Amino acid sequence: MQRSKTALVLAGGGMAGAAYEIGSLCALDQLFDYASVNEFDIYVGTSAGGLIAACIANNISPRTLLSVLDSSMLGIEQLEPHHLFSFNLEHMLRRVQRLPHALGAVFQRLVRGQGPLSVLDLVEAISEGLPSGVYDTLMLERYLRSALALPGRSNRFADLPKPLRIVATELDSGERAVFGQPPLQDVPISLAVCASAAIPIFYRPVRIGDHDYIDGGIRGTASLDVAIELGAELIVCINPLVPFDNRNHAPGHSIRDEGMQQIGNQVFRTFIHAGLHYHMKQVRRRHPNVDIILIEPSRSDNVMFNDNTMRYETRMKIARHGYESVANHLNAHYTYYCELMKRHGMQISNERISQDLHNLAVAGDDVHHMRAALATDGSLHTAPAGLAHTLAELDRLLTRLEADRVT
Repeated sequence: MQRSKTALVLAGGGMAGAAYEIGSLCALDQLFDYASVNEFDIYVGTSAGGLIAACIANNISPRTLLSVLDSSMLGIEQLEPHHLFSFNLEHMLRRVQRLPHALGAVFQRLVRGQGPLSVLDLVEAISEGLPSGVYDTLMLERYLRSALALPGRSNRFADLPKPLRIVATELDSGERAVFGQPPLQDVPISLAVCASAAIPIFYRPVRIGDHDYIDGGIRGTASLDVAIELGAELIVCINPLVPFDNRNHAPGHSIRDEGMQQIGNQVFRTFIHAGLHYHMKQVRRRHPNVDIILIEPSRSDNVMFNDNTMRYETRMKIARHGYESVANHLNAHYTYYCELMKRHGMQISNERISQDLHNLAVAGDDVHHMRAALATDGSLHTAPAGLAHTLAELDRLLTRLEADRVT
C-alpha cells in the first residue's frame, strides 16, 4: 500500500515543552518500523516546537537532541542556559533612561493634588522605563545557526529535502507569519525559530526587515492547517501544555492557594489548550479524510504542571517523563495505532519501546543508565553515553539503508 503524505506538527511550551517533545519523539522513533521521525514529509513548528522541528527537518535525530540537552554531540554544542537566557542589557539601559521623566510626572501630579494615585498609575508610569523583553534571542540564533552550518544540514528553507514551516506572530498587525513560504521563504531558519520563540515580555521581539515578530503561540500553538495546505493526510501533533485537573486536591492545595504564578500558569495553559482543540475541531470538520494523532500530557500530569516551562535544570527529567508517558500511551492503545498506521501504509512495533521502559525501570534514578536507556536502541549499554549514542545512530542508519535496498 502506498504511504500517505505525513506531517509532524510541534507546538510550543518553553524549555520543558522542548524536552517533553524530544522524549516523545524518541518514543515515536522506536515505534516506527523501517522509518524514523526524520522521514515525515512535512514539518511545522511553533515557538519551542519550531526549534525542535528545524533540527528534525535537518535530519538531526531525537536521540542526538536528547544528548545535546546534557553534552556536546556529533558536532553540536551542548545547549546551555546562556544560549537561552541572554539578558537584553543594551535595550534595558536605553529604556531605563526614561524612568526619571516618568517618575517626575508622577511626582508633579502628587504635588498639584490632581487626584489620588493608585498602584496601577504608578505601574503605568514605571512601565515606560521597562524593556521590550528581559532576554534577547541573539545567543539562541547563533547557537542554532552554528548547529545548522555542519555538513549535511542547512540554515535555508529551500535547501531542505522536506518542507519546513516555522510559525510566528507579526507584532504590529497581530497576524500569523509563516516562515518558509512566501514572502518569508528567504529568512534564515535560525532567525525564524528565534522569532517564533520570542515569548512576550520574557523575550525581546525579533526584528526582521521592517517587521517585529513574537511567539507564534499567540496565534495558535499548533498550525495544523499549514500542514494540510502542503498535502498532509496523516498528522502527528505533539502539544506539551495542558491545563491541570486539580479538582481532587488536598485541603489548602487548590491552584488559588498556590499563588499568582500557578494561577497564571493554569490560565495560560487553558488558553493554549482550548485554542488548539478548537483548531483541531475546525480542521477535522473541513478535512474529514485527514487523520490527526494528538500527543499531549494527561490532564492529571502534575510533573508537567509543576515544573516551570522555562526552567533549564529539569530538562532531562522532563525528557524521560515525556518518553515514559508517551511510550505507555502507545503501548496501551497499540492495536488502534497499528490499524491507523496501516491505513496510511506505515508499520509500527512496540517491542523496542517495551524494552526501553524496562531499561528505564532498571535504571531508576541512576543518571548514567537513564541516559543510556533513552539514547540507545533497546539495550541498556554500559559504554560511555557518547559511544552508546553513536552506535545507536549507526544502527539507525544501517537499518534505513537495508530498508531502502529491500524496497
